[in-house]
Amino acid sequence: MYKKKEETKPVKIQASAFTLEDHKKQLTAWIEAEHIPGKFQAWYTAPADPMHSDWRIKSVYKGPQELLEVEVPVRKMDVPEIVPMIFQQLRKEHLRAFRKSIRQIWLRATGDGRFAMLVQANLRGRNSAHESKTFTDFVQRSIPEILSLHFIQCKPDHLFDPATAQTVSTEAKCVFGKDFMPIADTGLSMHVLDWAPRVKDAWIGLPKRIADAIHPTKGDRLFEFYSASSYVGASLASMFDSVDCLDCRETAMLSSKYNARTLIENNLRFHRQKLDANFFAKFFRKPENEGRWTFYFNLPGDEPLATGVVQTAAASRPERILLQTSNLEVAAKEIRKFRNEGYMLRKSVPLYLEPGSAKFEVLFIFVPDRNGLLGRNPAILARSKNVQRPKERIERAKKGNIPHFVQKDAAFRSRKD
Repeated sequence: MYKKKEETKPVKIQASAFTLEDHKKQLTAWIEAEHIPGKFQAWYTAPADPMHSDWRIKSVYKGPQELLEVEVPVRKMDVPEIVPMIFQQLRKEHLRAFRKSIRQIWLRATGDGRFAMLVQANLRGRNSAHESKTFTDFVQRSIPEILSLHFIQCKPDHLFDPATAQTVSTEAKCVFGKDFMPIADTGLSMHVLDWAPRVKDAWIGLPKRIADAIHPTKGDRLFEFYSASSYVGASLASMFDSVDCLDCRETAMLSSKYNARTLIENNLRFHRQKLDANFFAKFFRKPENEGRWTFYFNLPGDEPLATGVVQTAAASRPERILLQTSNLEVAAKEIRKFRNEGYMLRKSVPLYLEPGSAKFEVLFIFVPDRNGLLGRNPAILARSKNVQRPKERIERAKKGNIPHFVQKDAAFRSRKD
């Protein structure tokens, strides 16, 4: 009997991919054009494993027809076996109604070869609801790499994407598994709806790379802004006296509090709110928040820091400021702002977290200009011009401009790293 030939993997391989050399040239040209100071260290990256990356099957229109296709995380990445297995199962006739109801399916990688599955579908009618249970049974029975499966809906209706700011409500119904997925073998977890890079390998090693760049010592405190699951802060908690994390999303709060409970140090606090210029004045008004701080701004997407944040953050006199962004235009503007506030760009670490993608990031590390190298240290300028400030200005400075680090000597010494 004639047997119909099965279709091959439904993935279009791109003709070319972005290479590390392409990004190196782009960064070098930007450094020269913008006259960026400081030392640029070696690029940080790691090979991208398809089983450690997020995959998506989404509904698209091709002419009058609505079809499902696989979205590749980065160009020229091999497709893991479970993706075509799921795709071929959805093409079967007994799942026709369920297939037509699907808007997208996310396979969210844990970073150790397992996945959490998110199904966004409009289940209307008895047939699609029954077939969704049949599909769920197939996944749970046949694909052990799937740790959990959730059906999700967004109100108002839109395509869910963990990388974008969620301005609407997203509901998740757990069919099997748990609401939290592990982050590789780190002992930390994240909510299945929370943000993480689509490629996990380099991101999982990022906290260690940050620690190697800043050399935290006893008495240091860390504040991670735009923290999502607070993975970096929780990973570095043992190196700091305390860790504070801030994000405005509910999933970030759930993930961060879950991770805080697993820490032996019990020294992580989470603040759910948007970052604005008023935050630092409120935070440092409390005596218990004095200390030697490191601020870590991990900017989402192409966004800049909110208006006034650079000025108020610098006025809090942290020991270090870390700024991570993928937008070089934003980076150049923020570097100039920090320099105007008396913070030197000491070194920078280029990050290629998703090899093969069109995006790279840079981690900029600023320290206070205590020696007046920028020519903007008020105390040194006053001495050089032999200017005596009026008594009332001195008294006001004593009351209003209290530095928030406690050591007398500079934390950084000259070294060749």
